[in-house]
Amino acid sequence: MNNYYKILGVSQTASLEAIRRAYREKAKSCHPDISAGKNSKEQFQILNEAYQVLKNDKKRRLYDYSLSRSFQRQKVYYNYDKRSYHKANYKQRPYYAYRANNPSQKSHKFEKTFDNILFMFMVLAGIYAVGFGFYRLYYEKIEGVNPIAGIISGTIFTLVIVVTWIIRTRK
Repeated sequence: MNNYYKILGVSQTASLEAIRRAYREKAKSCHPDISAGKNSKEQFQILNEAYQVLKNDKKRRLYDYSLSRSFQRQKVYYNYDKRSYHKANYKQRPYYAYRANNPSQKSHKFEKTFDNILFMFMVLAGIYAVGFGFYRLYYEKIEGVNPIAGIISGTIFTLVIVVTWIIRTRK
């Protein structure tokens, strides 16, 4: 992994202005139009990559974190496939859905089963809340307590869980 701070010749605590100044000085010396060296184009690309990461505050924090944790990465990206998360074609999928296409990794039946069990418990909790609300409404009324709110909340909770699960399984 290239150390972008060493490439630019600045410290990790350098300000944005110091990074900009160092980039301009190095860019003048290794620009492919000025320098006649064989590796000048590659050097300039590495220098430009270092500057692009260090000038952006979010990328710089991510890069500093990767340096401190010594992750072995070649480039710093927000996402792995260069699609932005806000586009309509991006859909959040469960962890096992990404690995299901890779035949070299084991099947994750346990994860799928665990998701199904959790879903069923949540649906049962919603149904129990609705049933308990009706029980309080008709059989054991408590003075000053309105069970209608519990019935409505339990119904909405159950519907949201079921609709979310239907949408998730269609992907």
